[in-house]
Amino acid sequence: MNSKYQPCLLCGSQNVTFTCAVSLQDKFACDITTCGECGLAFANPMLTPEQLQHLYDREYWDLRRAQRVFPRLYRVGKAYGRRLARESATGRMLEIGCGLSFFLRGVADCCEWEIEGLDAAEGIAEFAQTKLGLRVRQGMFAGDCFPPETYDLVRAKDVLEHVSDPLAFLQGIHRVLRPGGRVELWLPNGPIDLTPARRAARQGRVVRQDAGHVLFIPPRALRRLLQSAGFVVARAEVFSLRPALKMLGWLPDRQGLRYARPAGEGPVQAPVAARGEGNPLDRWERPPPEQGLKGTMLYARLREWRFHRPSVPAWLPIGLRQWAIGRKA
Repeated sequence: MNSKYQPCLLCGSQNVTFTCAVSLQDKFACDITTCGECGLAFANPMLTPEQLQHLYDREYWDLRRAQRVFPRLYRVGKAYGRRLARESATGRMLEIGCGLSFFLRGVADCCEWEIEGLDAAEGIAEFAQTKLGLRVRQGMFAGDCFPPETYDLVRAKDVLEHVSDPLAFLQGIHRVLRPGGRVELWLPNGPIDLTPARRAARQGRVVRQDAGHVLFIPPRALRRLLQSAGFVVARAEVFSLRPALKMLGWLPDRQGLRYARPAGEGPVQAPVAARGEGNPLDRWERPPPEQGLKGTMLYARLREWRFHRPSVPAWLPIGLRQWAIGRKA
């Protein structure tokens, strides 16, 4: 082990080795190391909470894209809300990393559950409160910021790969869940998500990663994380098989990689100034509902199926994405 690197964030092993380097939005240059014991890959040294917060300025969300994705996310949220209503007449749900909260608006419109959201990006909470009428806070999740045993469901989609301490994050979720409550996690399949960066490293280049991932979690490490946090793993699957085959180079892919600085520079760079003035979220207006087939609930369910099926058990990690459900005993 190189003495400059921190031990594994999951198992504490000192057996961590350099894998590649990535550039996070051209703001930070990070070395990625992989644990030889549990397989977890992570930015090493890990970014501080202040550095992570710097990644999520007002430009993190594209306002023009928001106009396009609102109808789809709203419909999928409605389908999810109806599923919650069938499951229980009332309950309390928290979504961590709710983004612009279009999904949450759909959920709230189709069930009697209390719906809350949390997101670290600047301007998100104000936007969700004023434009969508939702209870959304801005900030990084910490279990001690919420009363214990408050929620029946905590949902975190594309969040876990952004946190600096995944075990503490899941332990915090375990704390705020009521007995019998569940956590639902969606995140990339770490080894496949890291494939472009490893391929670029062999060419002496560094991939620019605009998503800001600092963790690359394989399915077996995700199960271990949930169990270490006190959860019973109720379900674990991987999906998005075709995109995974493209990233592995087994299918043709027209999308090229975005390269940043040459390899070999320092592991962490100072942040650069924020770009522009951010997205004008205050000028956003809700688009009209879709007409025809795209406006139906059947279309929303089929669209949701497209992104989550076909799936395979997580012990066969051939898929770009993974999904897991943990229950609190």
